[in-house]
Amino acid sequence: MSERSMRRLRFPPASVVSMILVAAGILLWMFVSRGLLIVAGLGAFGPGILREAGVLRDQDEFQREASYRAGYHAYLVGGLSALLVLSAIEWGGGAVDESAEWLRLVVVVLWLTWLSSTLLRYWGSRTTAARVLTAFGAFWAVFVVATLIGDWSAAGSRADVMQDLLGTAVGVGVVVPFFGLAWSARRWPRATGLALVSVSLGFLAVFGRRRGLAWSTSALTDVMLIGPVLTSGLALLLDRDGEAGDVDGA
Repeated sequence: MSERSMRRLRFPPASVVSMILVAAGILLWMFVSRGLLIVAGLGAFGPGILREAGVLRDQDEFQREASYRAGYHAYLVGGLSALLVLSAIEWGGGAVDESAEWLRLVVVVLWLTWLSSTLLRYWGSRTTAARVLTAFGAFWAVFVVATLIGDWSAAGSRADVMQDLLGTAVGVGVVVPFFGLAWSARRWPRATGLALVSVSLGFLAVFGRRRGLAWSTSALTDVMLIGPVLTSGLALLLDRDGEAGDVDGA
């Protein structure tokens, strides 16, 4: 067996530390506190995050390819398993409590992460951000127009008309920034990214926890509405040269 093959069979030090943390986290979860399961999470996901961030460089090309393939398999199996559990609960007539809502959140996070990573790889950060913002702007435009049509048709007094005019102004104020930021994403990526991140964090701070809603419902809504925008902002802030990914989709 060649030296290169032998090196592949050895676990990198980070992987050894990862396994130790996972084992320690499980034991702490079993015998000390359930909240300490986070230790296992650090061991399971920490090295991969450090590698993707470029902080840890302990894998050769073969090991990276194996890790990426394993990660995609985990995404497919994990997402499908979560959906099968949810479907079984629904079809079995069981009560879908808040725990199931958290499970939906995991599925949404899995899919959005895969989709964002794919688009960023395919189009690059600037084109991806521009198209995501355009899609969001179009979605909100349709929603605002449909709402305004319903309100105008039901208006029965001058006060109602004035209220509808105010609603129109608010609707335009919500929609226009999406298209404006989509335009600026290609020209001023850092400034646009900072604006997107700031707006996303501000929205989370003000509206992240809604009264009368369970934490799981609020978190699921926030991830679906804010997640793509926040991801686009972070991608623009980290943009280096603005070039598209390996496949030119511009």
